[in-house]
Amino acid sequence: MRAELIPVSRDLYSVSERLKEIDERYELFYNVRLGRYEIYASGALQLTVPRGELDARVLARVRETRIERAEKVLDEIERACAAARRAAEKLALERAEEALEQEGSCW
Repeated sequence: MRAELIPVSRDLYSVSERLKEIDERYELFYNVRLGRYEIYASGALQLTVPRGELDARVLARVRETRIERAEKVLDEIERACAAARRAAEKLALERAEEALEQEGSCW
């Protein structure tokens, strides 16, 4: 491991121990250079902990993003993108209609 990574074996909510219950390969580190917690498996970065908070949300996020759920996660991303695209198209149509009303129609 790199010098800026400090292994975390004990923490307030036992996140490091509970990670091992999910997958024995998970290791929790604090990255001194970046000022954040990071989760590694077999030496590869798996997840960074947002806002430096170690709590149950971290464990939920680890479970959500496991490879076993990859297909479901990709489906969720695709649905979110489709919804965002529909919302953008609706907004563009509404703005075009407003512009036509303000300018007046020439038909």
